[in-house]
Amino acid sequence: MSDTALTDQQIVDADAQLLYIGNTGTVEFDLTLPTEGKNGSTVTWATSDERWIQTDGTVHMPEYGRGDRDVTLTATLTHGDATATREFTVKVLEQANKIKVKEFFPIELNVKAGSTFELPMFAAVRTDDDRLLSQRINWDDGVEHTAGEPGEESFHGLIDGSTIDAHATVHVHAEDPQAPVDATAKVSPVSISHVRLTGDGFLARNQARRLEFLRTVDDDQMLVEFRRAAGLDTKGAPDMIGWDAPDSLLRGHTTGHYLSALALAYAASGDETIKSKLDYVVASLAEVQDAFEGKEGIHPGFLSAYSEFQFDKLQEYAPYPTIWAPYYTLHKILAGLIDAYNYAGNQTALDVASKVGDWTYDRLSKLPHEQLQNMWSMYIAGEFGGMNESLANLYALTHEPKHLAAARLFDNDRLMVPMRQHVDSLGGMHANQHIPQVIGSVKLFEATGVPYYLDQAKFFYDSVLGHHIYALGGTGQGEMFHQPDEIGNLIFDNTAESCASYNMLKLSAELYRYFPEDAKFGDYYERTTVNHIAASTDQVPEGGSLYFFQTQPGGQKSFDVENSCCHGTGLESHFYYAEGAYYTDADALYVRLYLNGTLDDEAAKLTVSVEDVKPEHVTIDVEHLAKKTLRLRVPGWSVDGKVAVSMNGEAVEPIVVEAARTDSGELAFTADELGLDTFDGARIELDFEPHMHLFPTPDRPELAAVAWGPYVLAALSDETKYLDVPVNESDPDAAFVREPGTLTFTHQATGLKFVPLEQIEFEHYHAYVRVK
Repeated sequence: MSDTALTDQQIVDADAQLLYIGNTGTVEFDLTLPTEGKNGSTVTWATSDERWIQTDGTVHMPEYGRGDRDVTLTATLTHGDATATREFTVKVLEQANKIKVKEFFPIELNVKAGSTFELPMFAAVRTDDDRLLSQRINWDDGVEHTAGEPGEESFHGLIDGSTIDAHATVHVHAEDPQAPVDATAKVSPVSISHVRLTGDGFLARNQARRLEFLRTVDDDQMLVEFRRAAGLDTKGAPDMIGWDAPDSLLRGHTTGHYLSALALAYAASGDETIKSKLDYVVASLAEVQDAFEGKEGIHPGFLSAYSEFQFDKLQEYAPYPTIWAPYYTLHKILAGLIDAYNYAGNQTALDVASKVGDWTYDRLSKLPHEQLQNMWSMYIAGEFGGMNESLANLYALTHEPKHLAAARLFDNDRLMVPMRQHVDSLGGMHANQHIPQVIGSVKLFEATGVPYYLDQAKFFYDSVLGHHIYALGGTGQGEMFHQPDEIGNLIFDNTAESCASYNMLKLSAELYRYFPEDAKFGDYYERTTVNHIAASTDQVPEGGSLYFFQTQPGGQKSFDVENSCCHGTGLESHFYYAEGAYYTDADALYVRLYLNGTLDDEAAKLTVSVEDVKPEHVTIDVEHLAKKTLRLRVPGWSVDGKVAVSMNGEAVEPIVVEAARTDSGELAFTADELGLDTFDGARIELDFEPHMHLFPTPDRPELAAVAWGPYVLAALSDETKYLDVPVNESDPDAAFVREPGTLTFTHQATGLKFVPLEQIEFEHYHAYVRVK
């Protein structure tokens, strides 16, 4: 070897510096990744995300609308015993917008003369292949405008990434066309604090198991990342795992869910141990918020399990997974604090939440409307959970105008403008990213009286229930909404995310306050609670929850304890069972769900008795009713709305029952109509008529779920192909025999056993079968 020969280390170091892979700032094509260095070293490659760049240089551009992706490629060079590495940051551009539009739905705005307004940055289109989509619009004259004199103004733009024209007509009025209306709800919910589940039914068992689990949780572990971020003593607590691990960008979200779970558990049980844990966590978060005060880069009121870095990067449009939904995590924390105040009276929680609301307004109010819309339309990175809901709830408590103003800064054109156009363009949107925003829309109607907030929320709800729901009440495949009425072609292992049902139930309970005459709210709430939420928890007190509810043939439940989003909502959801059960107005008590338990409220004190295996027979013992009218839901699963009523052991004449039936199908009784002076001391018994029925998929009607009464049933089988289960649609009961005293049904022609989804633990099952 000569004196000028390079050592192995010099070779790899030199080759590392000489590596060149081309333009890495705007990558649209496959990369050539060298496997040998200039001086003979061997080069191997690793990628931070194989979804976008594989180790052989193959590039997969994200779909249009998903955003560009930053990927780190790491080259490892070896020669002899020496190694060196070099990293390249590569930006993979999203695909071009290849849309072909058949129909552009009209954009019509109504504004007041002299007011400022923003043109919608998204609107609905129908493509040549009949897909309904929300598309971004780039307006020729920008987004923000001032209305002139009364009359009409027209604006022109292009659909983003295309040469397709977009038009908007702005109707200018002398008076404000969006003037607030009376936003008083027609009915008010009775808090879960006044309801106790009793007996050994599966809802009560689920709630007891989840309560037992919460008692075992290490509170300091839930706080460890907050304390670490704020420079406080972590008290030797172990690290969090999964989505809350020290290197996770979503850390802190489970702690927010945990706060809500403790508050809800205390409300549903009165357990003082749970309240002590809640008070400790709240006090500790207040210490964290105080410790953040004055730190470099931290602004007053900030509270998270990391610095403000992700919030800063979002404003620069950093994509996921460079950042991971910072406002989503903040929403969980803020919601938990508000729940701690509302359900457990913790004043410190409200004080901390109020400061978070101030921080949010102070940051976002400085940003232009267009920047906010760009942020909120970003896939995952811009996901903000229900920040608008929580801030509107906060405003209802603090009456601080900037909390309401902050809530309205989360208005999201991509979702809401098509809803206002009454076009179901949900296809391609992340389901649980957007459902909480609609809950916030209802709360903003309540706070502002602006009509479109309620209108768009109702249209969204009707669209999802009418066109995007699996039989068990869940929605979404692969976390995404798809085109309307596409269910049968989406029977897979990643359907019906539990988070989405959690939020759809919250939305249902909120909307029912304004539409109590609509029977579908009670039916949906019961179906989804009994068949999805109640079926999503493990049957041992370990806190496990389903992420997806598998619907494919031979599916099997898999319970997640990794602090995912659905693990977080699963901590809460089993204490929400009574959320949609009771409502009141000036004259009446509304019974929406028949839960085995008690109600003790100033409106009523009563006991409801109903068994899981006999949902058709309900007994209501009224100790006291302070309302004139008792309104009783007749479930949609009762044949032709049939119901028999008895009062104090005596049958009520059918003519009296039918006279009490309202347009929505419920029964509205006054005491005198039943021959009573008062309901106090009365026993009311209801007998419904459950039957077998089918939930066929709209796009493949030969595939259907089988149900009896409120229960969706699944066939027990590890077969991985669709089972043939012939059923006469005009008489489904004839195909099945029920085992006495159980909820097990046998299909007579095949011998297959069908059981409720809730009863299934680890058995393989078929949620959908071929019925014809």
